[in-house]
Amino acid sequence: MNSEDLMRKFFEGDKFAIEAGIEIIEVNEDRAVVRAYIGPKHLNANGCVQGGMLYTIADFAFAVLGNFRHPITVTQCGSISYVAAAYTGVVTATATETVRRGHNTVSDVVVADADGNTVCVCRFNGFVKDTDRDEVFAKLAEK
Repeated sequence: MNSEDLMRKFFEGDKFAIEAGIEIIEVNEDRAVVRAYIGPKHLNANGCVQGGMLYTIADFAFAVLGNFRHPITVTQCGSISYVAAAYTGVVTATATETVRRGHNTVSDVVVADADGNTVCVCRFNGFVKDTDRDEVFAKLAEK
């Protein structure tokens, strides 16, 4: 099983992301890309994608990248700037790590709509637990 498949297996335990309809598209050392097909359950009273959904997909992209690069990573804080509305189709979040120092990692995430327009930009800081990546991946492969 390759590393990308191991990440999919690991995140089968993230019931919130699954219920939100978020799926992993790509994950490697450089970036993580996740997406969700937008339906009525994702819309707010104004008919656009609810801000919490946009934050959730961004946080999930960060989690996928962080846990791929540095198992086990958890979000400490995140900020989001909404720059445009998203309505229907697909939203995609792409995370890239900007710095890793000690037990801290910081990543930037861009969320785009179906036309590739940026709808929000985010920055997440995560805590990297003292865990060996090869050990975590080996345990996942055994399951």
